[in-house]
Amino acid sequence: MASPADIVVTNARHVDALTKARRSLTGARSAIDSGISGELLAVDLRHAQHHLGEITGKITPDDLLGSIFGRFCIGK
Repeated sequence: MASPADIVVTNARHVDALTKARRSLTGARSAIDSGISGELLAVDLRHAQHHLGEITGKITPDDLLGSIFGRFCIGK
């Protein structure tokens, strides 16, 4: 199994999703360390799951289309 230092992500969309997922997981870890309630912790975990879903394909088409149209102006 490759170590994290050996992994290269070449897709900019995947890099963005991994960065966002890491940020959400860092927030979740901070919430655990601070004794934050489970409901607030779940928000960070759901965000991380969503961002990882952008890579694995476990998101809805509406989510993906919203992301695409939010970044590009199509039809001009």
